[in-house]
Amino acid sequence: MVEIKAKGRKTRSAGRFGTRYGVKNRKLVADIEEKMHADYTCSKCGAIKVKRIASGIWKCTKCEATFTGGSYVLQTSAHLTVLRAVAGEKVPVSEAIKEK
Repeated sequence: MVEIKAKGRKTRSAGRFGTRYGVKNRKLVADIEEKMHADYTCSKCGAIKVKRIASGIWKCTKCEATFTGGSYVLQTSAHLTVLRAVAGEKVPVSEAIKEK
């Protein structure tokens, strides 16, 4: 007896749209949903328990801390750029005292 294997494709979250809306749009939706449902680390307690509860609102299920962030990601690329700029401008206390 010959075994026939079904030809299957792994679909992403946008597979629910079938062939509608075009490849590019389905790929963009799948990318966004993967980022949205990814695991994020809580900045308060360090647990990987941050979940999106609404657009731009994120909550840690362990320590119950609530954060604002991007609509689909916890920290947007613009937010990370600002954090780097602020970290570069911070002067250690010992250096600030020496300058005076």
